[in-house]
Amino acid sequence: MKLLSIVFNLIFMTVLLGACNSKKQDFQSSVELEKQCIAALRDVLAAQQEWVKVHAAEYLIWAGHPEGIREAYIEEERMWAAKPQYRIGIWRVLAQVATADVDKQIWTDKILGVFLDSTATDRIHAAETLAKLGISPLKKDWKLTENTLQSEIKPLALYTLWSTAFTSPDSRATVKARFLKAALNADTEAADKVIPAYALRQLKGISQEESTMLAVAALAEPADSPARIYLLSAAFTNNDHNLGQLEKLHAALVSYKSAISKGAILEMAAALAERGKAEDISILTPLLTGASQLENESDRADVAAAAAHAILQIGSRTE
Repeated sequence: MKLLSIVFNLIFMTVLLGACNSKKQDFQSSVELEKQCIAALRDVLAAQQEWVKVHAAEYLIWAGHPEGIREAYIEEERMWAAKPQYRIGIWRVLAQVATADVDKQIWTDKILGVFLDSTATDRIHAAETLAKLGISPLKKDWKLTENTLQSEIKPLALYTLWSTAFTSPDSRATVKARFLKAALNADTEAADKVIPAYALRQLKGISQEESTMLAVAALAEPADSPARIYLLSAAFTNNDHNLGQLEKLHAALVSYKSAISKGAILEMAAALAERGKAEDISILTPLLTGASQLENESDRADVAAAAAHAILQIGSRTE
């Protein structure tokens, strides 16, 4: 009996030590992957230009690694403050990296100023950025904003509508309802569903019934529709109750890892950054070296940065 007890204890200790070593190896692997992701983002920030550079800067800020970004973008602002479109990206980064409200307002006021200039050629970019930063232009110029909502330039009108969601709680509910209606309407042109679906992923707060309807619409959207990935992303990140639907949405979503559209891969990564689990890291890790099916180097870098950000976000939830 004593011999059996000794053998049992030896087996138990072997198993325990094996488990401890396995956990230690897993921890070391996760630390190394985190370092790899941060290094990838730093490389993209240093090597790329304009919007790819902006995305890398934002990912670093969101992941809690803003070191050096303000200094880099103060220099970008010095060189490119007069360049339409890209100047909006520069100010967007500086607004997000600001640590004081007064500093942040300097940059958001510049973005707002472009939107309020009816002659500016980058009003669409300004409207989108105001929406992403949660700023409503209605409070600054009601008449101009209302006129812009009726613009024949659909992206400008839709991004402006999204920005007005931040006027009041009632406005937020109204905007979500309008975007949901557009996303669910079978008669809506596919291209006109993209921005509403993109906004719904970020606005959140739809009901269980609405999220079920959105999931059904997303899964039914034709495979060649440019809106499908955005509908899937919105449905996936807004679904907290229907596990069966969630699995179907996830399977459809991750199939875009081999898409030939950079935008589709970026949206997949954004959805996984929000709701992905540890098992999704194996889907994202190959993208750290860029999606090989994309021919453009900057597109591959953009995808690598998005994958790095998603892995970091998933890792922060599974530690």
